[in-house]
Amino acid sequence: MNTHRRLRGLGIGLVGITALALLGPAALAEDHDGPVKEFKVLARNWSFTPDRITVEEGTKVILKVESLDAPHSFVLKKLRVKVPLPQDKTTEVVFVASKPGTYRWYCGRPCGNGCPKMKGELTVLPRVDDAAPDEDQAPAGS
Repeated sequence: MNTHRRLRGLGIGLVGITALALLGPAALAEDHDGPVKEFKVLARNWSFTPDRITVEEGTKVILKVESLDAPHSFVLKKLRVKVPLPQDKTTEVVFVASKPGTYRWYCGRPCGNGCPKMKGELTVLPRVDDAAPDEDQAPAGS
């Protein structure tokens, strides 16, 4: 009986670790204490509007995506984000932009019509440290 409980506990622990590994930045968004940026995104007529978003590294990004004409999905593969977008509903897509770079998102729903055309781009800029002195500034008192 005791061995059964330990094995069951081990299984639950492995499921939790696997979920964390699969969710990546989305899981980090839960305990985030840095900057937060929210965007409204429309999914319709085979496009995302806006189709380009820029944030600073370490920003918790909240996309409120409204799918207006059909069911779609939002896939940001390199950040391990994949969310279904039901028709006529607004869905929150939340993740932390943890690494500078340019990331493409797309509709991953295989509808065959125009979903493959639905693309966008997230640009994550390196964090600017406000506390660092500007090299071009003269020291105080000179």
